[in-house]
Amino acid sequence: MSQSAAVLSRHQKAALMAPALQPLGWQLIELDNFDTDSLGSFAGERPRFMSPYECALRKAALAAELSGLDVGIGSEGSFAAGPYGLGTYNLELICCVHISQGWAVTGRFYGPAQAQQWQIQTLSQLDAALASVPAGQHLLLQQGGYLQKALSTEKCRTLASERLALGELQLSYDLRAHLSPERQQHIALAAQNLAERLQSRCPACATPGFWPDIAIAGLPCESCGAPTPLTAQKQACCARCQHQQYYPVPAQYAQSQYCPECNP
Repeated sequence: MSQSAAVLSRHQKAALMAPALQPLGWQLIELDNFDTDSLGSFAGERPRFMSPYECALRKAALAAELSGLDVGIGSEGSFAAGPYGLGTYNLELICCVHISQGWAVTGRFYGPAQAQQWQIQTLSQLDAALASVPAGQHLLLQQGGYLQKALSTEKCRTLASERLALGELQLSYDLRAHLSPERQQHIALAAQNLAERLQSRCPACATPGFWPDIAIAGLPCESCGAPTPLTAQKQACCARCQHQQYYPVPAQYAQSQYCPECNP
């Protein structure tokens, strides 16, 4: 059955989501008449005052409200240190709300990402940094209160060479979706996850989004059998009727290094 959905974005995200949702019969309409940077920006000139999930949900609700459609979609990305503080990880959330049916489903991607930053003092440092930038990735140039966005490597080289006469500057990836090829790939994967979740319905009430997101600890130690902090099973819980189901993880035992009894 055909379903029209509004996507709130000024960065061409609807085109990234469409391949995953079109097989479900969904037609996406991008709304670009709302300044999504007002909810927080990557460059930091507008601080973020909501969590990534809250922001994605807010955008989805706004998409439905501004379009007059039943279904609204909002997307939000964030970057932070990876597990154990290693590397940088990108979290992409795509929230879909259905106003008349009263549900919200959120697809997600979480994985390693490039989000480079450099402190540049010399032309040789500038050339080395720009040589490492992947094709299509745009850049931010900052120096005190000076900020330029959406710079190609060529334009960045010209501006940065001029600004270096005034002192050190900071160069970083422009991580807005339409200017970051890697992030575009991650948004497409989050959209695929959203499509899968939309098709996964609660066995009790048929509400979409019945998904084993909740990790239940207690995987037994391989040496002594004591419960460990590792995940023993996953739980799915319906947001509407609270129906629950449990799913075992592939592992049967945890290595003893994770056991609080064997390694107190």
